[in-house]
Amino acid sequence: MRKRRFVSRNFSTKSSQINDAGSIDQTLMQSMEQKIKEQLNAESVTVTDMSGDGRHVCINVVSSAFEGQSAVNRQRMVYKAIWEELQNVVHAVDQMTTKTPSEV
Repeated sequence: MRKRRFVSRNFSTKSSQINDAGSIDQTLMQSMEQKIKEQLNAESVTVTDMSGDGRHVCINVVSSAFEGQSAVNRQRMVYKAIWEELQNVVHAVDQMTTKTPSEV
């Protein structure tokens, strides 16, 4: 009979951008808002922590860059702006609204 050997490993899943309460750090939300604003020349951007664990967000964007774009292309534009955060800290965008100034 073989003996199983258990190895203890110390893994840390805590990101430096997630605070002790587990929600997205205000600095990270502001950084995401700024990136979207700059890349899409947006009039208005809000990023909200939806689940309280900092892993799911809601994003609302108003930008003239969306003129003539399909809903899918609008979302792609936003995802491209925050690609780094989506790879590291944010697990999912639970809700996203993308409107042009005339649609508001």
